[in-house]
Amino acid sequence: MKNIYRAVLIAGLFAQATIQLAAAQQTQRAVEFQAPFAFQVESTKLPAGEYTILEQTGWVQIQTKGGKNAAQVLTIPVVNKDQKAAANSRVVFRNYGGQMFLAEIWATGQEKGRELLETKEEQQLARKEKLTRVIVPGQSVAAK
Repeated sequence: MKNIYRAVLIAGLFAQATIQLAAAQQTQRAVEFQAPFAFQVESTKLPAGEYTILEQTGWVQIQTKGGKNAAQVLTIPVVNKDQKAAANSRVVFRNYGGQMFLAEIWATGQEKGRELLETKEEQQLARKEKLTRVIVPGQSVAAK
């Protein structure tokens, strides 16, 4: 009985360590980009400038280089259409008549990106304005 208990305990500890290691590896993704225009992340308006996006297991934090402006938002995973890892980092925006909303984040070498859900404001704009997508190149960096 002691041997069974010990085996279950060791297996449980091993599984927990594996899950924590996988989560820690996911948390280490960061993308830097230069936004040539002001944009919105949910209800937060951010100015044009240099940004770092840090993915944190479902959440992303968007922050200016100086740390003056920031936003944090829940995201969902999105799969690349061709089922391949992203060749280059990029940030995708939804554009409704000049109003830009952060839509997707892709990191080099990753098969899944992160997608932000449309806000109510975007849904209202979509009824009046034509949607275009704007892609800004990014650069994957080691998370700090």
